[in-house]
Amino acid sequence: MSSFSRPAAHSQALAVASFTFLSSFTFLPQASHAQSAPALESVVVTATRSETTIDRALADVVVIDSQAIRDAGAASLPELLRSAGGIEISQAGGRGTTSGLFLRGTKTSQTLILVDGVRIENPLSGSGMPEYLPLEAIERIEIVRGPMSSLYGSGAIGGVVQVFTRRAGADGWRPYASVGGGSQGTARAQAGFGAAQSGTRFSLSASAERSSGFNATRPSNPDYQPDRDGHRQRSLSASLSQRIAEGWELGANLMFDRGRADIDFACTSFSCPSDAESVQEFRTSAITAYARTRPLTGWRSELRVGNTSIDYELPAFRFAPHTDARTIAWDNEVDAWGGQARFGVERLEERIDGEGVTGGGFPIYAHEDRTTNSVFGGYERQFGEHTVRATARRDRIGTVGSDTTGALAWGWRLDPAWLVRASYGTAFRAPTFDDLYYLPPFGNPALRPEKSRGIDAALEYHAAATLLRATAFASRIEDAIELDSAFTPRNLSTARVRGLTLDARHPLGRWALRASVTVQHTEGERVDPVDGLVEISPLSRRAPRYGSIGIERHEEQWRVGAEAIGQSRRVDTQGARMGGYAVLGLWAGYAITRDWEIFARLSNAFDRDFETTAGYRSPPRSLYVELRYAMR
Repeated sequence: MSSFSRPAAHSQALAVASFTFLSSFTFLPQASHAQSAPALESVVVTATRSETTIDRALADVVVIDSQAIRDAGAASLPELLRSAGGIEISQAGGRGTTSGLFLRGTKTSQTLILVDGVRIENPLSGSGMPEYLPLEAIERIEIVRGPMSSLYGSGAIGGVVQVFTRRAGADGWRPYASVGGGSQGTARAQAGFGAAQSGTRFSLSASAERSSGFNATRPSNPDYQPDRDGHRQRSLSASLSQRIAEGWELGANLMFDRGRADIDFACTSFSCPSDAESVQEFRTSAITAYARTRPLTGWRSELRVGNTSIDYELPAFRFAPHTDARTIAWDNEVDAWGGQARFGVERLEERIDGEGVTGGGFPIYAHEDRTTNSVFGGYERQFGEHTVRATARRDRIGTVGSDTTGALAWGWRLDPAWLVRASYGTAFRAPTFDDLYYLPPFGNPALRPEKSRGIDAALEYHAAATLLRATAFASRIEDAIELDSAFTPRNLSTARVRGLTLDARHPLGRWALRASVTVQHTEGERVDPVDGLVEISPLSRRAPRYGSIGIERHEEQWRVGAEAIGQSRRVDTQGARMGGYAVLGLWAGYAITRDWEIFARLSNAFDRDFETTAGYRSPPRSLYVELRYAMR
C-alpha cells in the first residue's frame, strides 16, 4: 500500500481493508429489464421497515430486480450497483479486492448494507464490505438514498442498501443452473432450485468462480508487483419458510461466502511478503430467522433474529480478525387514527476476536464487544392526495452514549402519473472499534459520533414504462472522523454535499432507452488541531459529474443492449488527480429453447485504461459467455 494509518502489521491490514471503490454509474430509479420494469405497485420494504408500495415510500428508492441482475451479467455486487443512480463505486484492483461505494457523496462507512434485514458490517472499520456478497444468491436489491438513521440507526447517513436473497416462487419444482467463462481465465458455475408446496417454500443455491485476473497496480505505485491478481470464490445460500396459518409465517435464510484474492503489498525493509502471503482470504456468513404474525386485525408484527460474521486474513501481516454482529428486532405496524403507526425495538451485539486483536497475550483493543439498544417509531397518514410521514429513533450505544434521530416526509400526488415529494432527516455514525478502542494514541475514546442533516425534493412522472425523475439533495456532515498527523482519530472536519440527479426511462417501439446523470458539489472543511487553520477541498473520489446511458432491444428470442458509463475528473485520498473516463459495455442473450439461453457480455469494449483509485488499473476489455438453464 502506498500509505498506512496505523503502525505495524495492523496498520497495513487496515489500509488494505479500506482501499475503496469501483467504476461508477447509474441507471434508473427502477434499474430493471425494459419490459419487466416494476410498476408503481411494486412492494418495497427498506424505505419503511414494513411492506409498502413504492409510490407510498416517500423516499428516493431504487429497485434492482432479478431480471435486471441477470441482464447485467455483472461479476460482483459493486459492479452491479453501477446501475443504480446516485451511486459511485471505485475499487483498488480487480475482482475480489476491497471495494466500497459513495451514495450521494457520502463515504463507504456512511452507507448501511443489510442482508434480509440484518447488518453486514465490519465493526473494526465500519465498512459494509459489499464485494463479499455473492451475486448468485441475490433475488433483488433495494436502495434508499438519503438519511435513514431514524429507521436503521448508526451508519445510515448516505442511505441503505438492502440485499434480499433468493426465495422460492410459484408452487412446484424450479431448478436452474449456469456455466460460463471468459477473459482473464474467468470461469463460473452455479446451480440451485426453488420448491414450494402447501405453504412450504425452500430454495438452495451454490456457486463457484475463479479468475487469474490482471496486473492491477501501476509501476509508479509503491505497492507494485509485476504479477496477475487472481481471485477465487465459493458461495452457498438457502431459505426455508412455512405458512402456519393465515397471517402466520416462520422462516430462515442462510448465506455463506468464502474466497481468496491476490493483493499487491508494499515491500519495505521490514516486510517483503512472498507470493503465498500476498493474498487476502475472506469468509462472510449471514443467518436470519423470522416470525411474521397478525395478532389482531390491522396489526402486523415481525420478530427477526440474525447473526453476521466476517473473517478476513492477511497472512503477510499475521492479521486474521473475526467479527460477529448479532441482531434481534421486533417490528410492528398498526392501522390507527386513519393511518399506519410503526414501532419497534432492536438490540445489536458486536464482538471482535482472532489473530491481531491481541498481541503477546495482551489486548490491543480496550473493548472487544459493545451493545446497542434502540427503540423507534413513526406514523404515516394520507390526506386526500397528500401523504405525510414522521419517524424517530433513539439509540443507546455502549461506551459511546445516546443519539436521537428523526425524519419528516411529504408527498403530493398531482395525478396518477405525477408526484411531488420532499423530506428532511437527521442521521449519525458511531465511531468504530478502530476509532475508539485501539490502544492510544491510535484510538481515541473521546470521539463523538458523526452527525448529519439532509434534505431532498423530487418531481417524478411515471406512466406505463416511462419514467422521468429529478431529485435535488443536500446534506451536511459534522464531526467527521479523520486521522491527525500523529495517526490519532479526531473529529476534525465538516463535509457538505449538494447535487441533482436526473433519471429517465422511455420505450421506443421495441427499443428502450434509459439514462441517469448526477451533478454534485462536494467539499470538506478540515480544521488543523495544532494551528487552527481551516482547509477546504473537494471530497476524495467524488466526481462533480457522473452517469450512464443505456439502450435495449427485446425480440422473441433475442435480447441485446449497450451501456456507457463515465465520471468526470476527481481527486484521490492523497490529492492525486484522476482523469475522467467513459467506457462502453455490450451484452446479448439468445433463447435456444424455452428453458435454455446463451448470454454474452463485453465489458470495456474499447479497452480504456482508467482509474477509480489512483495507482490502480481498472479491468481491461473482457468477454464473458454463459450458458443458462431455468425451468419455466
